[in-house]
Amino acid sequence: MGVDSILQGKKFLITGSTGRLGREICLRLEELGAKVIPIILKGYPALPKRIEWSSTELPIKIYTKEDLEKLEIPDFIINFHWQVDRTKSFTDQLVYEINSNIHQQTFFWNWLLNVKPAKFVNISTIKIFSELNQNPISSSSIPKPISPYGIAKVTAENYFNALFHKSGIQLTNLRLGTISSYGEVPTQLCTQLFNSIFHNKKIRINKGHTSNLLYIDEAIDLIISSAYYHEKDNYLIVGDANLNEVISRRFEEIATKKLNAEFVDLNPGNVDPIFISDRDILKVEWTRSYSLDSMIEMIIKLNH
Repeated sequence: MGVDSILQGKKFLITGSTGRLGREICLRLEELGAKVIPIILKGYPALPKRIEWSSTELPIKIYTKEDLEKLEIPDFIINFHWQVDRTKSFTDQLVYEINSNIHQQTFFWNWLLNVKPAKFVNISTIKIFSELNQNPISSSSIPKPISPYGIAKVTAENYFNALFHKSGIQLTNLRLGTISSYGEVPTQLCTQLFNSIFHNKKIRINKGHTSNLLYIDEAIDLIISSAYYHEKDNYLIVGDANLNEVISRRFEEIATKKLNAEFVDLNPGNVDPIFISDRDILKVEWTRSYSLDSMIEMIIKLNH
């Protein structure tokens, strides 16, 4: 069986389809032979902000209960929908995220209860853990968030656990770490490094601390694998831990140019989390993998 027919006949509905990961996973699912149903719940842009839409199927706006009549019944749901507004106060941000990402979409979650897809994969985050958690952190660690974002994401996990309990819909909460890609949010480390090296932008590097970067192609393959092949309640997906100064040095060496950067310990006294990733559990024969060097090479190539 070829890669292009692995998911033949399977229907995947993707919320947050115009986000960076949502856009990429729609394209990859089509490459694997799946039928893709990309949707946008209220608050998401009609098309991606920093990269072109490239899937065959165009995103479908689902704003009301009546809009659901447009949809085919899917086999699998991958839920990327999540809005944030970090200009708000701590409590206002928490209320905003719970309202925008859970409460306002109740009509959609109830529809899923009725149509009963085989599986619902909720994309969560490693931000549900914090310095309150003891190392090492694994998929079975009890979340102890300290940010509004982390608290709201744990709330979403608990909400879906309760909502789909006894529904016959299998639920997986997938705690995802930092993803590097072309078209990512400009504050992400690899894009900052690129802009510093190639556009002489002055940046600050968090010296003495680590980043767990995972390249987007590998991340989306692992997410698809978690939906199609695996049955755990929770997964933790992060890249290998590398010191920020090691990542920076390799970027310079591969680019053969110098950073315009200041190296400062921005979190003095903080102990970096040590994650036990489920990458190896989720890898299958068609999963793409990237080393630190190959990830940097892709970032440089695609940003040029």
